[in-house]
Amino acid sequence: MAVDQSSGAFAPDSTQLTSVRVPLDQAADAFVSPDASGRTPIVMLTRRQNRIGNVSLLIGVVILVGGILWGILAGNFLLIGPAIVLSLVFFVLAVFRSFLVRIPEGANGLLQQRGKYLRTIESGTLVLPPWIVVSHLVTRRIIPFDVPVQEAPTQDNVRASVQALVTFTISDPYHFVYSVSASDFDQVFQAACQNTMRAMVRQISSDEVNNLPRQDTSELRETLSNASEPYGVKIVKVTILYARPPEDFVRSQEARQLAILQRAEQMEQQALVQRKQTDAETLARQAVIARVDREHEELQLQIQQAEARRLVVELEAEAEELRLAKLQDRLHRYPQAAEWEWQGEQLQVARGLASNTRAVVQLGNGGANDIARAFLMREVMQGKDAQVNTYTATPTS
Repeated sequence: MAVDQSSGAFAPDSTQLTSVRVPLDQAADAFVSPDASGRTPIVMLTRRQNRIGNVSLLIGVVILVGGILWGILAGNFLLIGPAIVLSLVFFVLAVFRSFLVRIPEGANGLLQQRGKYLRTIESGTLVLPPWIVVSHLVTRRIIPFDVPVQEAPTQDNVRASVQALVTFTISDPYHFVYSVSASDFDQVFQAACQNTMRAMVRQISSDEVNNLPRQDTSELRETLSNASEPYGVKIVKVTILYARPPEDFVRSQEARQLAILQRAEQMEQQALVQRKQTDAETLARQAVIARVDREHEELQLQIQQAEARRLVVELEAEAEELRLAKLQDRLHRYPQAAEWEWQGEQLQVARGLASNTRAVVQLGNGGANDIARAFLMREVMQGKDAQVNTYTATPTS
């Protein structure tokens, strides 16, 4: 049974089991020749026929009659003797031919005597008495058997179509012939295969139907072997050729998968945009954190600098306070020296002003008195300098 892969329809059966009735000497050709319906038979029912060699018997009769007539017409009765001997030879050959039985290659033969089964013989030529006949010939070839299963419900109640090819051999011709006929076994085996296939499809979901041709069928083969063993049949192999849900379901499934893919693509794009936005926000947040850290470091540095300046100011204030304290102590202890030092500083200022003709002197409230005091101080200082110089130049006695 072929399968149209495009439409999923099943072609007419071409491997249906059948049996034919033919003479034993034509069985070899019948095993390889399809019958009128195009099916190759697997069992031959032999027609009962005369196993004596008719040709040899006819030749013997012709020789015997011809020898007798020739001897009578020729008046020589000695010619009758050789004719009788020669005809007897052909009669013996004809009888011996009835003991020879030839089983064609690739078949087993079932022997009967008076309608009772005797034994099973293999292919070849055997010597059997005429009262033992070959009742059936059963093929030993591997037989292909198509199993179409339509509208098998899956686990989620989707009707699937499955096409399987089961190959088997007839391991026990006696049980196959006498337990069930070829046509009956076709129906029994077809039902067993379909029930097993439906049970297998029932255990899977609709999404797994397309994967059936690639799955292991050892368990299915074992189940069919147990079902066909009582009929003398051995399962060789089970192959799932085709498995597909209904076309409308396939179209809806494809549309659903397309929608899922589109939704997944949209989600991926949204995730990409979200990731970019998140990355931008992360970078901005990191930049803000870096700026805050930098400002914090600068603030810490400024605080440290301010603290250092404060310490410097405190130290300077302490030093100034110490200097003032020392100066105050000096004023209390040496008031004349301090007065002299103060006048010396004023004199230095006056010298500076006197030596610089371009200097502008801002007078205080004293007016002319301040100017007079300045010149007086100049003369005093010049007089002191002269005394110092004179003292320095006078030799020591």
